[in-house]
Amino acid sequence: MTGFCSTDAGTSVSGAGGVSLQEVAAFIAEYLRIPEFPDPSYNGLQVEGERSRVSRIVTGVTANVALFEEARSRGADLVMTHHGLFWKGGDPRITGVLARRVRTLSGMSLIACHLPLDAHPEIGNNVLLVKMLGAKNLGYLTGRPQGITVLAEFDTPAHPEALRRLISQELGREPLVMGPADRPVRKIAVCSGGGGFVLEEALPPDLDALLTGEVHEQHFHLARELGITVFAAGHHATEKCGIRALGDVVASRFGITAEFVDIPSPL
Repeated sequence: MTGFCSTDAGTSVSGAGGVSLQEVAAFIAEYLRIPEFPDPSYNGLQVEGERSRVSRIVTGVTANVALFEEARSRGADLVMTHHGLFWKGGDPRITGVLARRVRTLSGMSLIACHLPLDAHPEIGNNVLLVKMLGAKNLGYLTGRPQGITVLAEFDTPAHPEALRRLISQELGREPLVMGPADRPVRKIAVCSGGGGFVLEEALPPDLDALLTGEVHEQHFHLARELGITVFAAGHHATEKCGIRALGDVVASRFGITAEFVDIPSPL
């Protein structure tokens, strides 16, 4: 295991056996409170495969052919991802790349968990990133009904350079740092993935920093003008922990096996 989120090919979690696919899907829906989230990402069971029972799960960040091929080689019955196959506004026709992805599942099922996994208070991407930083969780920022962005505080203000080194070491990726380079950080907002939008929302006046995955061009200027140090550590890198943790939870709950497979992305 390297850093806070392992980048190993996979780690066996639990034993053998089998459980109903529908039982697994129902458990995840309840555990992540999926019905409570107005998320247009079609969370939950996205592809129902031929295998009605699950004994081996492979988890990964994003649904793609390489992940599905690896899952198939490992004998998985179910693939669980953070980013699924379907998004609001996308073409629902099963043609082209989408058809190839579905064919590659080859009898396996697919469950995807997007915003509900970012926001979960125990295994969510953001609370796990706060834990990685060694900061104290202060709860969610207001202004978003899903409660995605987590606000955290350090007991002792941290220097941005020390945080840069920590993030690089734990996530295995050098973050892009914007805004003040020397201002001590006591209070930090954490929003994995494409969380640069946080800079555009109403923020606490004493907020010193933001840890996120990716930003847009205008966020460079916002960070500087707001006086907020931004660490953009990669969409993929900041969202590996949650889906792996969910696999561990499901494996433990049902006495089956879960493996996290990392299909690297530089973004």
